[in-house]
Amino acid sequence: MSINALLSTVILVSFIVTIVLAIGSYMAYKVRERKRPARDLVDPSGEPVYFERFFPKRAEG
Repeated sequence: MSINALLSTVILVSFIVTIVLAIGSYMAYKVRERKRPARDLVDPSGEPVYFERFFPKRAEG
């Protein structure tokens, strides 16, 4: 087996493995999103639920 055939085989196998892993991770993402309960991410007051707004202090000087 020549070095060119070996490198071509390695590149082909790594490409196929990358495609298979991408499809598998996308399917896992879709399954996870399907199981997640639907709820609003905004409080009735309009504030985000998960984030707290940060106000930096002004520099005195």
